[in-house]
Order: sequence, then structure tokens, then C-alpha cells
Amino acid sequence: MFRDYSGSPTRPRMLLAYSDSAHAARCVRYFRRLGWEVHMVASGALAQRLANELAPQAVVLDADLPDESGWLSAAKIGLLPPEHRIVLLADRADEQSLERARSLGIAGLVARDEGPEAVAALIAGRQLSVAV
Repeated sequence: MFRDYSGSPTRPRMLLAYSDSAHAARCVRYFRRLGWEVHMVASGALAQRLANELAPQAVVLDADLPDESGWLSAAKIGLLPPEHRIVLLADRADEQSLERARSLGIAGLVARDEGPEAVAALIAGRQLSVAV
């Protein structure tokens, strides 16, 4: 459970920018079962705007967004206050891509085929990912 600026308990909030609707649906179902409030968008520009407005605890971006790459969107969102935990979804998570992600301040890189459990492990630790 998180607390909002008034100190009241609130559900954790995630912003998910997707290019693959089937994968996005699996992530949404998984995180909602865990009690998260999940907002979905299909573009990097909208993700940037909502990251600023919603102040989510986690921002999950697909690397292949239709309007601009998830990499570029992640870099832009990383500059916004407050600080966001950013995870990027990609075809694969090789060492070169992981190093690139770290240099941009991205919390982690997950291969899409690892599923929402891997995203949960990066965002909130191993206990959350096995809770469902």
C-alpha cells in the first residue's frame, strides 16, 4: 500500500504504454489482481503527459510504441518530477540493452516473453511476483 500526498493509503498506480494489446491485457489483469490501479495508453506522447498528471509509482513502456520509441519516451519521462520507476518491454533483454537502459535511468528491461511476473519482480520485488 502506498500513501498519497495527504498521507492517506492509496492503491499503487501503474501507467502502461503498449504496442501489443494481447500482452498489455495480460499485464493489466495480473497487476489489477494484485490491487494496482492500471492506466493504459498506446503512444509515447500520451504516456509522457499522463506520467506527469497521474504520478504513477511505475511506468511500463513498450520499446516499440507507434509514435516514438519506448527508449525515447523513457528518457523524457525520466526527466519529469516526481521520480518514476520505469520499466521497458523489449523483444529481448541482452547485456548491451540492459547497459543502455541503466544509462537512461530505466529501472529495468524485460523481454516480453517473460510475462507480467518479470515486470512485477522489477517493480516491487520477488514477493509480489509470486503472490498471484
